[in-house]
Amino acid sequence: MTEPATARPEDVAVIVPNYNKKKTLRACLEAVYAQTYPPAEVIVVDDRSTDGSLDIAREFPCTIVELPTNQGPSGARNTGVASSESPLLFFVDSDTALAPDAIQNAVKAYRETPDCGMVQGIYDKEPLYDDGLVERYRVFSEHFDRQRAVSTFLSNSLIPRTVYREAGGLDERLRDGEDFEFGNRVPSKYRLVVTATVVTRADDVDRFWECMWERFVRASTLPVIMLRARRLYDDPTIGFRLDMIGPDPRTRRLPPRISSVSAALSLFTLPFVFFVPWLLVVLALLLAAFVTVNRDFLRYSHRYRGAGFAFQMAVMQFCYHTAFFLGAGAGLPRLVFELLRRQGHPAKTGLTPVSPAGAPE
Repeated sequence: MTEPATARPEDVAVIVPNYNKKKTLRACLEAVYAQTYPPAEVIVVDDRSTDGSLDIAREFPCTIVELPTNQGPSGARNTGVASSESPLLFFVDSDTALAPDAIQNAVKAYRETPDCGMVQGIYDKEPLYDDGLVERYRVFSEHFDRQRAVSTFLSNSLIPRTVYREAGGLDERLRDGEDFEFGNRVPSKYRLVVTATVVTRADDVDRFWECMWERFVRASTLPVIMLRARRLYDDPTIGFRLDMIGPDPRTRRLPPRISSVSAALSLFTLPFVFFVPWLLVVLALLLAAFVTVNRDFLRYSHRYRGAGFAFQMAVMQFCYHTAFFLGAGAGLPRLVFELLRRQGHPAKTGLTPVSPAGAPE
């Protein structure tokens, strides 16, 4: 879809993919319409919700696109982009609520950064609705990690339409990790700006096993995504340049490989300690490695709410990274399959075409 002659260069289209977020969608849209920098368009793409959340969207003056089948976040976002016209795209997940100045601060960062290809915000420390320890951990750890991110997260982020198109849109074969994969296809002439001035509050998973399963499934997609990214590393024209304007670049988050390996091996070693006492030394070294790798996160947790909170975050981090290790291992057979089928190439999917009625063609 071409940009209309009436569109201003800094008009913003807010894209909200929604799938069964009845609990949070009202708060999400209320926050969008309360922005100090009002968006020119608000597009809600309903991914075949069954919980009645679409009725909530109809209460707001937004454009609603109903997908004929569930397509996942990649398909929903691509459809939202194709259904909009504004030069700037701001992606908002339907289980989040923006701070009132989020879009204003994102546009400001975009204006002030030469060659800006994406402005990426962070999560607030506190959840949108506090439903217990698991959710507090997920939101707090996301807040910490996103300030140190070296990869792309589309939720709470602004992207110029031209950059989105040039990168080819999102890979609709992926239902997780699609934003990370997308960032590896953006031309390196553009900067990724990570800023703590663009904030949103998020509602997240609040049940332990659901949280672990989500981490397992997401990690299982990483080997294939990393394969596609690796094949781009030899091309110096591909991949964002990082411009950390909020957090200190020296505190960038390292990949969780060492943390996940030490956590998983600690868990696997523990039952054998009762039969082989010298394994206590191995267990102690593994736990020391885990604490060392996560020391910044644990210190941050302690400064925020004290020793008890830091201990809770440490236990949850241990379990979460163990699930990451198991999921990544489970994803290796898929990696082999892609290599054998020669499908491990970067996807250039383009944007989903949309008819005037809003249904994909």
